[in-house]
Amino acid sequence: MGFPKWVDEQSKGIKILLFIPIWGWVIGFLYRLFKFIETKETATLIGMILFVIPFTGFILSIVDLVFIITEDKIKLFVPGGENFGINGTVSSDEETKDDSKDDKEEKSE
Repeated sequence: MGFPKWVDEQSKGIKILLFIPIWGWVIGFLYRLFKFIETKETATLIGMILFVIPFTGFILSIVDLVFIITEDKIKLFVPGGENFGINGTVSSDEETKDDSKDDKEEKSE
């Protein structure tokens, strides 16, 4: 069982305690790190990077706490959450990108 799954299975009260802003900053970073390892979503990577920046990470931990209190789940920069229109996955497979470019070129001709 992964860390994000464990956090998601906790009760609302435990989640609130986990995401109190000071250590919620660390928990939020770890949650997104392990979620990124599982899903390879770009939004999760961006969220994880933002959590490293001191002031931004603190503010995002407060946003996490608000989402947990109001909706009982973490939504910001995680798969299935509010990602500000940032979707997709990070892939090291360059062949699929090259093939899609070739298909687009053929259709445009």
